[in-house]
Amino acid sequence: MRGTRLYLLVAISLVIANCATFPENVDQPESYAYTDTADTIFGEDVIKRAAAHPGKSGFHLLGNGLDAFVARAILAHHAERSIDVQYYLYHADLVGRLFTDQLLKAADRGVRVRLLVDDMGMSGKDLGAVVLASHPNVKVRIFNPFNRKSGRILQLVTRMGSVTRRMHNKSFTVDNQVSILGGRNIGNEYFDADPDLAFADLDVMAIGPVVAEVSTAFDRYWNSELAYPATVLRGKAPTPEEIERLRGQLDDFVAQQIN
Repeated sequence: MRGTRLYLLVAISLVIANCATFPENVDQPESYAYTDTADTIFGEDVIKRAAAHPGKSGFHLLGNGLDAFVARAILAHHAERSIDVQYYLYHADLVGRLFTDQLLKAADRGVRVRLLVDDMGMSGKDLGAVVLASHPNVKVRIFNPFNRKSGRILQLVTRMGSVTRRMHNKSFTVDNQVSILGGRNIGNEYFDADPDLAFADLDVMAIGPVVAEVSTAFDRYWNSELAYPATVLRGKAPTPEEIERLRGQLDDFVAQQIN
């Protein structure tokens, strides 16, 4: 009898988890990579470099973690029109915060930032995501999210085949002219910033026709029905106090690293 009761309790829990209300992801505006960026700093530079190699793409390997982060920071610093960011994991550690700071500074200059992150590592980070998305030039979407009203471990069982479909893409594209692709997610262990853990990943910086292919792939994921705006998942916008608090904490953290 005890075994039967336990079985029934588990079965009921699974049914409840499957029936939990999930927010609708409808009428979300589609957006696409900018194509009129030849007059940007990177656009003009790519045109000069491509003149000697018509129709070909150029690549530069980024094997060192520090170099890989600095490359992203420099690209973000000089971005003029857009930054498209797509990652599987995005940690709230040293690298993650410095990276977020670069995105916000670009947005402050008027650059459009689109950030697409898989939901696998986003547990407990909804507030930070919606605060970032509260910037008028920043859009944040979460790919194939877990239901916020049910436990994740249970959903890995009850939604097998759907919630287990994850997005491992990793790309960073500026002004639709330069892309960084590779194995690095956003986190200390991917950029030699963790003294106890380091992954042997490799990135490549690319220019030329291949960048348009990267942007096309990003747009497909961004406009997918599985890409949910962060505010839809949280169910409400952040308060002015929450925005001020988190942005202040980020500014203070970045200032401490400089000092």
